[in-house]
Amino acid sequence: WKAVGEFGWFGVGKAHEIEKGHLFWIGEFSGTFFNDKGPGSLFHMAGVKCPGSNDLDFNNKKSKASGYCIIQDLQGDQAFLKWQLEGDTQDGAGTFEYTGGTGKYKGISGSNKFVGNRILNWADGTASGHATWNR
Repeated sequence: WKAVGEFGWFGVGKAHEIEKGHLFWIGEFSGTFFNDKGPGSLFHMAGVKCPGSNDLDFNNKKSKASGYCIIQDLQGDQAFLKWQLEGDTQDGAGTFEYTGGTGKYKGISGSNKFVGNRILNWADGTASGHATWNR
């Protein structure tokens, strides 16, 4: 179960200032996954919702994020995964493990890798970015 492609996301949540230059964000990254192999391939055009948190230390240029994702394909079948990422406050490398699924994804398992990139922060506190999976 290795989907290779890109997840374009939009992040919505709330940032809490822990101290000057240190924020703890709680929210959701959501968007669409595009498999490099195109139509008919694993998770191509599936919706993805990822509740999670991100500990952003701008003073030391470090971040640590984690959470879960629900992937739903166009037929309504779902896969569930748990993810974690470490990096600077812009980009990071991470891993995810499938934890279960429904329909054709029942019994899904396996470890995967991804790279997350925050493209920009909007003035309203939201963010846009993307993650490449298994490239």
